[in-house]
Amino acid sequence: MKELYKDLYQFSIYIPPMDFTIHQYLLAVDPAVLFATGTIRQAEQILPQIKTILKEKALKYIFVSHMESDECGGLSVFFKEYPDMTVICSALCARELPGFGYQGKILVGSPGTFYSDKAIHMQFFDYPSEVHLQSGLLCYEKNSGIFYSADLMLRFGNGSGKTIKRAWKQEIEAIDITRIANDEKLKKLQGELLEISPALIAVGHGFCVECEK
Repeated sequence: MKELYKDLYQFSIYIPPMDFTIHQYLLAVDPAVLFATGTIRQAEQILPQIKTILKEKALKYIFVSHMESDECGGLSVFFKEYPDMTVICSALCARELPGFGYQGKILVGSPGTFYSDKAIHMQFFDYPSEVHLQSGLLCYEKNSGIFYSADLMLRFGNGSGKTIKRAWKQEIEAIDITRIANDEKLKKLQGELLEISPALIAVGHGFCVECEK
């Protein structure tokens, strides 16, 4: 676990045979937000650390980008500890989660909309993720300047606690058809992302990016 940025804690596991890193992030503001749960096993490992960071505060939100084990596999672990928590996700994900046993609160983040609660102000983007272009969600937390990119800006290598520096525009232009397998949707997302200016890209896998101007 490392405080990678102000109030942003990164939890990581590195898999050497794949040369692959999986991250989860806690934005420890009021209210606190967790980006991705990890698998059940990962969630069980990071929960005690999250409780230590938050102390008496509750985890209020979990942001789920799309339906995948490293994004939401550990929901049951957190729901047991924080039964009043709310999952923020896409409409498709909101329909799927009850079928996997989740019985808690859900807030649908519609692309192009905003959601605010005290210290957080989130902007949502459509994320046509995975090979079936399922409607996932990306999130820009404007107050902290953190953009959670899920699998969109994936890099291989041991990125635990490490960052690289690149221009935001460079990162957007580097997104290709292997990430969004539809040219029209790819161009639409790139255009929307160029309208924001994050300070940090919190990636789902690999090296986080400090955005140079």
